[in-house]
Amino acid sequence: MKRFAALFLSLALMLSAPALASSGEPEDEALRSAGEAALTACVDAAMTDVETLTALHDWLALHCDYGATLRGGTAYGALVEGRANCVGYAAGLAYLASLAGLDGKATYSAEMDHAWILATLDGSRYFCDCTWDDGKNAKLGLIRHTYWLFDGQNAWQTGHYGWDSAEAVPGGSLEDAPWAEAVSRVIFRDGFAYYIDGQFRLWRCDRATWQTELLCALEDRWPDDDPADGKAPEIYSGLVLMGSTLFFNTPYALCAVGIEGGEPRVLHAPDTSERLLYGFGVRDGHLCYSLAEGPSDLRYEIVDTGLSARRAWGY
Repeated sequence: MKRFAALFLSLALMLSAPALASSGEPEDEALRSAGEAALTACVDAAMTDVETLTALHDWLALHCDYGATLRGGTAYGALVEGRANCVGYAAGLAYLASLAGLDGKATYSAEMDHAWILATLDGSRYFCDCTWDDGKNAKLGLIRHTYWLFDGQNAWQTGHYGWDSAEAVPGGSLEDAPWAEAVSRVIFRDGFAYYIDGQFRLWRCDRATWQTELLCALEDRWPDDDPADGKAPEIYSGLVLMGSTLFFNTPYALCAVGIEGGEPRVLHAPDTSERLLYGFGVRDGHLCYSLAEGPSDLRYEIVDTGLSARRAWGY
């Protein structure tokens, strides 16, 4: 079975290669179109290679759900159909990296039966596992960076092992990057990066110096899924930038604050007596949020606020 999975990964990557996307076949054209749309949405010429791969990692997590489908092990499944398994996530991110001119390729562990990508950025090599960083179920718009560009020499600390021994072990480390602890997407715009951390603080980071500035800190918290683990409750907020305004959600409302910081204002406050907001994002040009009883509630509801998001960065 594991041998078959490795063979399937190789086949998926071969079929997802950018060179084939210009063959004129409908599926190839759809794949290239989806890939180019992703780059247009979230990448610009001012980004560094690290920023570009971060933006692509976040875009894929926002636009793809984990699941088993006929094409779930291919870049087509991840980018066009928006549903993939780990092999599809790896193939999709490798494909996006290739379109962006980056050196990124999928790698596979037969022992784990799991796939991720190996990237070379600015002369250093990293692992990047978008599958494990993607929020699931009711966590609309949720992204982690726990498995983002980590050092392969210490991969056991992240639970990764048994990858192809023919691959050179990556030696890069980005543990000092301010957004490494981001629990939202990272937005790169006009010299700054914006993100939310695990203590529900909204930050602005100077992209040249990595100096950070706190824009606001929120006191609201979601119910603790596992109080016994001693960890802080999880944060389930999306993040959208439109013009000079940042949008995010608390458990009870959709809120906004200017890019200079200040007191957030409430834009939309639904009835949360039975369900809370677990993330938000952009769907069909509008700001939408997820109402659910908890982060794993499969009966969650996506609610359209009717607020236009056609100027949203990264969508």
